[in-house]
Amino acid sequence: MTNQGDGTTRRTTAVMVLEPWSLGDVAAAWRSILVLGLLTIALGVLAIVVPHLASIAADLVVGLLLLVIGLLEGVHAVQMRGRRGQLWRVLGAVLGAGLGLLLLLFPIAGVVSLTLVVAVFLVVEGILKSGMAFQLRPLNGWGWLLTSGVLAMLLGIVIIALWPSAALWVLGLLLGIDLVFSGLWVVFLALAGRRWARQGA
Repeated sequence: MTNQGDGTTRRTTAVMVLEPWSLGDVAAAWRSILVLGLLTIALGVLAIVVPHLASIAADLVVGLLLLVIGLLEGVHAVQMRGRRGQLWRVLGAVLGAGLGLLLLLFPIAGVVSLTLVVAVFLVVEGILKSGMAFQLRPLNGWGWLLTSGVLAMLLGIVIIALWPSAALWVLGLLLGIDLVFSGLWVVFLALAGRRWARQGA
């Protein structure tokens, strides 16, 4: 009886974590999810091995996204002609498209700029996480949150200290590490889906 109760509890917890996915969806598609996780890990390893190329690729992706979003906002601004706030919409569209175009035309400079933005973000994120950890104290897990915040702050400070000399490889390295950990999570999810599928069979 105890094992059944523990299994039910784990399934209930999994449903809460995996929303809006369902256990049935994960169990049915665990093979596809596993392949996705392995591909993500492979891309992460590749980014770690050649961080310079990964940094430039990240710059080009961000630039393309900003350009597309800027163009879409420009079309929306034209459609909303005569409405209040149109000037701000046009300025936002021009700024977004222009920034995206600059990142595409000057990828090296874009990587340097993006690396600084990421570093500042890490510092701010670390400060916010640390503050939240002290607010949550003495609840379970507050120490892990504080550790994550401190590490984020330290990483951001180190990147700023090494900027701009390390800009060409830092962004790709961080991207690679993130892809590896994300891929590992997806693999664990797929394996859990396989286990659920066997239990439900």
